[in-house]
Amino acid sequence: RELKKEQKHLSDIWLKVCEKHKKNEDDRAKLDGEKVDAGLKFVDPEQPIKLNVGGQIFETTAGLLCKDEYSVLAGICRGSGETLEPRMAPDESGSSPEAIYIDRDWWIFRHILQFLRTGMLPDDPVLIEELYNEATFYRLGMLRESIEKRRSAYHNRARRSGLRTSRAAYGSETYGAN
Repeated sequence: RELKKEQKHLSDIWLKVCEKHKKNEDDRAKLDGEKVDAGLKFVDPEQPIKLNVGGQIFETTAGLLCKDEYSVLAGICRGSGETLEPRMAPDESGSSPEAIYIDRDWWIFRHILQFLRTGMLPDDPVLIEELYNEATFYRLGMLRESIEKRRSAYHNRARRSGLRTSRAAYGSETYGAN
């Protein structure tokens, strides 16, 4: 009886979460429609962008960085003026004067770029956790969502199989049985 009550409670919470997600999607669609009017313009997607992340130079295009338009990376590519030049200027005094400097872990950033290129996540569960933290910093909603879906799929699969789940194991197939 208590179990049924708890199931009902969790079901109600889940429905509320789904309603919030739907409202957020609707709000985002509305915002997308208004973004050009609000001056949210990006540089040419083919424009090369050079980043210095934690001392490592990465070269990519504005189009790749703008895959998630509300992220910090897309913010780098927001244009201003009639020629739509990037708003963020390179660090002229740094070790790579033509690059925009970001003080973050370059090892993780390379996986972020790989995700933006392919939509694929690595298998290493510890790396997935680090990616999730960096996705939060960069405000990469699509990366966070992808990781959350993997977590959910892992936990559902483990629950159906009667396996114990550990927080870090969802990225691999090496989880333990009861």
